[in-house]
Amino acid sequence: MMAPEHAMVAIAMGNVILLRAALFPLLEEDSLVMSHMDPSDIIATPFPLHKVCTFVALSLMWNLAVALICRAMTKHNNLQHDHTRDVHWKSATLHVISVLGVLTVIIHFVFILCGIHPTVFLLHTLASAFYVALNMLLPVLLLVPIHCISHKHHNSASNAVTFKLKEVNNYLFGSVLMLTNERQTQKQQNGNNRIQQHVFRCATLGTVIGMGACAILRVLDHGMQIQRYPIPTLVGATWGCCGGAIIGLALMKVIGYPP
Repeated sequence: MMAPEHAMVAIAMGNVILLRAALFPLLEEDSLVMSHMDPSDIIATPFPLHKVCTFVALSLMWNLAVALICRAMTKHNNLQHDHTRDVHWKSATLHVISVLGVLTVIIHFVFILCGIHPTVFLLHTLASAFYVALNMLLPVLLLVPIHCISHKHHNSASNAVTFKLKEVNNYLFGSVLMLTNERQTQKQQNGNNRIQQHVFRCATLGTVIGMGACAILRVLDHGMQIQRYPIPTLVGATWGCCGGAIIGLALMKVIGYPP
C-alpha cells in the first residue's frame, strides 16, 4: 500500500526528473547558441513559454497519476472508506480547481512583492505561480486523509475556498494535535497522521526555502542559462520540495522527529 507520505516523496522526485528531462536539454542547447551574447542579454532572454507550460502540464499529470494510484490502493482503508462517498466527485473537482486558482493568484502577487516585474513576462510569472501552488496544495487536497482536512458545506463558493485555504494552512503549519477533533484510540493511526503531516510540512517549507535560495541567481551577472526567467523559481521550488519531503520522511522514519 502506498502511504500519502510516500506518494508525496514520489511526486517530488518525479518533478525533479521531469525538470531535468523537459527543460535542461534546451538550456544546454541554448548555452552553445548564446555563447557569443553578453551575459546581461542572456539573463534578459526568458525561457520559452511553451516549454515552461509543457513542464507544468507534465507535473500536473504526474501529481494526478500518483494521487489516483495512492487513493486506489487505499480505498478500502478505514481512514477513507466511509467518508469519500459523501463527497461528489464533480463538486469536489470544481472545489479543488477554485482553491488552486486562488492560491495561484496569491503566489503571483507574492512574486511581484518579492521584486518580479508585474507586467514583464506576465505569463511566465503566472505559470510559475501555478506550478508552485500546484505542488504545495494539490498533494494535500488529494492525498491527506479526508478527516484531517474538513469538507464542511458553505453557503457561498468564496467562503468555501477561504475555509479550505485556512484548513490547509492549519494542517501544514499548525500543531499535530489539530489533525483530528475526536479522541483517537489507535496509536498506529496517530503515528501515521503525524508522519504524513510532517512530510507535507517539510515539503512546503523546502519549496519556500528552495525558491529563496535560488533567488540569488537573479542578481548575479554571470550569464548562466539557469539564470533565465523563470528557471530559478522552477528549480528552487522543485529541488526544495524534493529535499524537504525526503528529509522530513527520513527524520520521522529514522529518528522519530518530532516526538
